[in-house]
Order: sequence, then structure tokens, then C-alpha cells
Amino acid sequence: MGVAELLGSPWGMASICAIVLVAGFAHGLSGFGFPVISTPMAALYTDVRTAVLVTLIPNIVINLISAISGGEWRANLRRHFWMPVYVLVGTIAGTQVVLRAPANALRVFLSAVIVLYLCQHRLRAVDWMVLARHPRASGMGVGLLGGFLSGTVNVMLPPLLIYFTTLGLAPVVMTQVLNACFLVGKVTQAAVFAAHGQFIATGLLLTLPVCGVALAGYAVGRRLQPRISMEAYRRIIRGVLWAMAALLMLQAGGLVGKR
Repeated sequence: MGVAELLGSPWGMASICAIVLVAGFAHGLSGFGFPVISTPMAALYTDVRTAVLVTLIPNIVINLISAISGGEWRANLRRHFWMPVYVLVGTIAGTQVVLRAPANALRVFLSAVIVLYLCQHRLRAVDWMVLARHPRASGMGVGLLGGFLSGTVNVMLPPLLIYFTTLGLAPVVMTQVLNACFLVGKVTQAAVFAAHGQFIATGLLLTLPVCGVALAGYAVGRRLQPRISMEAYRRIIRGVLWAMAALLMLQAGGLVGKR
């Protein structure tokens, strides 16, 4: 199923708009998370490749706004400019994979990356100080890996979060740099998809209302951020992601229906 076919049906448009509304709200609350929520939710309705495509433009819009939010964003992005460059290279490689890989293999890989995201708190118990001792060399590896994950399944957060946490970046700086990496990854992904003829004018036009809904969710999330318990929010999101990872594995195994 292509983007135009999915968004051209009332049920498909309503489903994707509901998904990006939730993902935009979550991103507004935490500063990141749009792709890790929107992609697997959309993949439950269609294949992973279409899920990546249909959420790509809303991702770019949300990441652009997030990257320039907060003070001194220009200086902070200049200081860590090399990470988006590495992400760009990794994304090119990852997008080549998502264009060619079998649908069920992508479902399994997406499910595995979600589990990695959910278990990253355990990975933080590992001594990652080697990253801080060699920030440029380790940054290259982390950036390439993050870009590859972004290009394949739209989820680059786990390795980048471990890396920037180890470096001790302030939360505002981390949010800006992470979203810059997400933005570069999504723009690169869009360019590769366009070069392979994956974008058509009808599909792009149909993503415009999806972008509007994503922005509305993001704005509400930003506004309600001071009033919502982040601990309760994390518990809910973790529960949803565990359920989606399980459903994707069941779909890949043919145990539940695939749309």
C-alpha cells in the first residue's frame, strides 16, 4: 500500500491523523519521541516502508521546530555539528535497506529496535565512559548507527541518547542536538526516497493535513508539559510501545492479520 492509497481513504487518513496527533503530543511533552511512536503505530496498519514514508514529512516539520526551540540553539548546534553529518551518511545506507528489505524482516527489526529503546535504561548501567574519553571517534560510530536505524525504521534515539547522556549535555542542548540529528536524518531519507521515485505529488499533498494535525498535537503537548507528571507519561508510553513491539512480531509471524 502506497502513501496516496493509504491517505486517500477516509479510514486511512483518520488513522494516520490520530497517530500523528498522539505522537506530536508526546513529542511536545518530552522534546523527542515523534518517530518512535508514529512509525510502529502506522506499521500496524500498513508495511514499515509505507509507515516511514507517511510519517516522514510530519517528522521533518516537528524536528525543525524542536531543533530551534530554546536559547542559544545556533551555538549549540555549531558545537556538535559533526553528529548530524554522521547521521546523514548512516541514513543513506539505512534507506537503501528499507527500500529493498522484505516487509516481515522490517517488522521484526522495528520490533527489536523498540525493545532496545525500552531497555536502554539497563544499557546505561554499562560503563560508557569510553565514549566521553573519545568523543569524536565514538561519535562517528554512534552517529552512523543512529542514522542507519533512522533510515531503516525511523528510530535512532537509543544510541544517541546514551552518547549524549554520557557526555553530560544539558537537557535543552541535548534536545536541540537530537532534533537536529532527527531533522538531517529525515531530510536525507526524503531525498533518497525521492531519488527512487517513492514520492508522488498526490501523496505529498495528502501529507499536508497530517502535518497540521501533528503540529496541533505538538502545541498541546508543549502547553500541557508543566501540568503532566512525566513519570506517569513514561509509564503509559512504555506500555503502548511494549504492546506495539509484540503486535509487530505477531504480524511478522502471521499470527495476527496484516493490513
